[in-house]
Amino acid sequence: MSKRQSRPDFLAALGRAYQLRRKNIVMLTGDIHGLFWNQQRDAFSAFESTLVDSLKEKFNIIRMDIATGISFPDKPTEMEVMRICESKDGVVIPKDRRDQMTRLIDSSRHSPLPALVLIRGIQEAFVRVRKEEPDIKPLCVLFQYAGALFPTGDFGRLGDLDRQRLVVFLSWVNDPRFTMSPDLLILANDVKSEINHKINALPHCTHIEIPLPAQDDRESFVNWFNREGDRIRFKDGKGRFVENTAGLKLTHLKDMLEEARRSKTPITKEQVVDQVNEILQAELGDIIRVKYPSHTSKDIIGYKEAGGIFKSIFERCEDRETAVSAILVSGPNGAGKTFQLEAYAAESGRVVIELAGIRGSYFGETDRFFELLRWHISTFGKILILVDEAHTAFGSVHSGDTHQTEMRLSGNIIKMMGNPDYLSKVLWGMMTSRPDELDPDIKSRAPIQVPIFDLEGEPRERFVKEMFKRKGIKLGSEIEEILKATDYYSARDYRNLVAEVLAQQKKNPEVTAQEVLSGWYASKSIKTQREFQSLIAALHCSYPNLLPEGLRSMTDVAINKQIETLKFYLSR
Repeated sequence: MSKRQSRPDFLAALGRAYQLRRKNIVMLTGDIHGLFWNQQRDAFSAFESTLVDSLKEKFNIIRMDIATGISFPDKPTEMEVMRICESKDGVVIPKDRRDQMTRLIDSSRHSPLPALVLIRGIQEAFVRVRKEEPDIKPLCVLFQYAGALFPTGDFGRLGDLDRQRLVVFLSWVNDPRFTMSPDLLILANDVKSEINHKINALPHCTHIEIPLPAQDDRESFVNWFNREGDRIRFKDGKGRFVENTAGLKLTHLKDMLEEARRSKTPITKEQVVDQVNEILQAELGDIIRVKYPSHTSKDIIGYKEAGGIFKSIFERCEDRETAVSAILVSGPNGAGKTFQLEAYAAESGRVVIELAGIRGSYFGETDRFFELLRWHISTFGKILILVDEAHTAFGSVHSGDTHQTEMRLSGNIIKMMGNPDYLSKVLWGMMTSRPDELDPDIKSRAPIQVPIFDLEGEPRERFVKEMFKRKGIKLGSEIEEILKATDYYSARDYRNLVAEVLAQQKKNPEVTAQEVLSGWYASKSIKTQREFQSLIAALHCSYPNLLPEGLRSMTDVAINKQIETLKFYLSR
């Protein structure tokens, strides 16, 4: 049996929770807006349709949300619920009583509190009738958008109506008439953190998270969608398309496949990457971006020792026994920390997820953000989570100046780094020019600390020559004068110099790099700051052979003394 024809995993988990564990309140979160294989329809269908079609043979199903109120999947179910609630003899439903219940349902359509009270009354009617008719199908209530119906927060922080709904619900589900019944309540919501925690704390409640579709799920869907023939083309092949769409729901794949079918144009990797980032940013904001770096170690000039270390890190992270959860990469601004780490990540086959601007972006939504972040990255294969300027990304859990919300975010990230389940799968790359300002709990989870310094001596000369050569600019004896004039340049400054030379050569092809330098040079405004950052990076180093000669000969005491001197100078 193929994966496409099998029952969705969340339905199997729901069945185990209800039948084996006797849980009759189930929170379903995660991919509740996706598509799933529907055995009853022999097709992929929406979450709610798949759920209802699977349960309706065993349950009388009622649906409710805060906007549309109470509804039924079909007329027979509605009439059966009416019979159980309003029939005196168990057969005939008096017209006046049926009309009365219809009015109650209609009047509660935009009033969730009366609707909730009505559903409780319906469930209690099932309990009464079950004594006379033990074979009636149990009641199943599907609460869609449960986070809006029962928002998170303590009683004192909830509004009056929110508090009343929560109290009515808790009173109902703690009543033995419900707890001892076979009736089932399903609370569906994007994330668990939006549903009031008092519900999740109930002993007869359980939580099931529906993951994003795995690679074999996506492959099955593509095969099913394209079942009529090879009408859809993939520029890099179907297998690569399936692999690159990690992080997308089947609804997103459907949109891309439908567009390709109608336009009769092949789907490209760029389209997929753009779609993945568009979806991630819609759900998590601009702070997250999925990257598939096109550069590799062959594009890195120099830094042989650091390159060997990075390569060994990614190799050891293939094995859980030798993997580390995080590495710290420090060094002065513009030294090429991000470029190098991305290159070796791409070479190792890892997807790069870049996080930036986390701190303050999700004030008040920390728990939701973290839950969605964890949910999304669990879908990808092996990944590198790249955090640039990490010392500004997280608030310290030890600082009294850190807001409680930021502290909770940092605590969650620290827990995630220390989660043994993610060893080998997730590697955190903490990039920073100020590792001294990074929270000690985060630093302690990075046993490997790699500093990146400006190249010196012969490697620096080779680096500069190669930078110009790759752009078709040949340097002769002028290299010595250029190196003297640019002794404070970072790798980024040299890239800017090359760009400046190219720009001026478009106007005058005869102009030389040395002539350009006589009228333009990189700003010296952060020269002292970069010296300061280099000294700090020297103290965050797991490999002494990476230190420049001048720093290698200094003791930690001497380095610290120089740091304090420059710190005082820069603070003036």
